[in-house]
Amino acid sequence: MFLTPEVFINIFVDFLIYIFFIIAFYISVQIVRYFDVQKDTFFQYALERRTYLVSVIVEFALFFKIILFFYFIFTLDKLSNIIPGAMCAAGVITANEYGVWLLAVKLLNLFLFGLWLLANKEDLNSKDYRFTKFKFKFFIFLFMFLSIEIFLEYLYFNSIDISKIVSCCGVLFNPVKTSAVSFLLEIPKEIVVSLFYLVFLLTLTSGILKKCLLYFLSNLIFILLSILAIIVFFSPYIYELPTHKCPFCFLQKEYYHIGYFIYSSLFLGTFFAYANWFEKFFFKKESQYFKISIFFNTIFVIIVTLYVLIYYLKNGVWLF
Repeated sequence: MFLTPEVFINIFVDFLIYIFFIIAFYISVQIVRYFDVQKDTFFQYALERRTYLVSVIVEFALFFKIILFFYFIFTLDKLSNIIPGAMCAAGVITANEYGVWLLAVKLLNLFLFGLWLLANKEDLNSKDYRFTKFKFKFFIFLFMFLSIEIFLEYLYFNSIDISKIVSCCGVLFNPVKTSAVSFLLEIPKEIVVSLFYLVFLLTLTSGILKKCLLYFLSNLIFILLSILAIIVFFSPYIYELPTHKCPFCFLQKEYYHIGYFIYSSLFLGTFFAYANWFEKFFFKKESQYFKISIFFNTIFVIIVTLYVLIYYLKNGVWLF
C-alpha cells in the first residue's frame, strides 16, 4: 500500500486528522443531545466550553485538510512515475475504481467544511447560542462524509497494482476511444464554449443584482461546464497541442503549475457562491460574499481566455 513516501504521508496525516475529528464528533453528539442554554448546571457550562474546543479542532484540521488536498494531487503526479502507462495524475486516479470517487469526495468535503466554518462564525457572533445545535448537527453530518473519504483513501491506495498497465490521459480524453468521458468529448466545441461564456454572464449578472438563489444555481452549472470546457477547449491552448486535452497535466512544473491557480480560482469562486446561499437560507442574512465570488470566477475566466488569445496572436490560427 505504501508505494512511495508521499502515499505514507497522505495516509498518516489523514489518519491523525481523523482522530481529531473523532474527538470532535463525540463532543458534538453530547452537545446535540444535552445542550440547553436555559439550564444553569455544571454540565451545561462544560458543554459551552466544549463548543469552543470543537471549533478550534475543526478549524485546525480544516487548515491541514486544504494543504493535504493539494499534496494529494502532487502525490498522484509522483505515482505516475512508477505506475505503467500513467503519464500524469489522470492515469493514476483511474488506476482502480475508487480513485475518481475519492477525488470527488475530497472536493466535496472541502466545500462542506468551508460551509461549516461559516456556520461556526455565525454561532460565535450570535452570543446567545441560537445556532449551536445546528452547527453541531451539521458537523455530525459532515463526519459521515469524512469517514467515507478515509475509507475510500485506504481502498484506493491499497488497490493500486503497479504491475497493471493503466490508460494515459491521451487515451482517457480521446473522443474516439470508449473511455468514461469520451461521450462528453464528442460535444461540439462551439456549443461547450458558448454555454461556458453564457453561463458565466448569467452568474455575473445574478451576482451583481444579488439574486442569491439564481447565483447559487448558475454556479452549480458553471463549475461543471468549466471543467468540461477545460477538457474540450481550453487545455489544448495551454499545452499548445490540439490533441492534448488532459485536465491534470498543466498542474505539472512544465506548465509552471498554472493548474493549481486555475482550479483554485474556480473552486473559490463557486464556494463563495454557495456560501451566499448557505447564509441566506439558514441564517436569513444578506450575504457579503457576492463580490469575492465574482472576483475569483472572473479571474478564472480571464486566465483561460488569455491562453486562447495569446495562442492566436502568436500563431494566427485557432485550434478547432
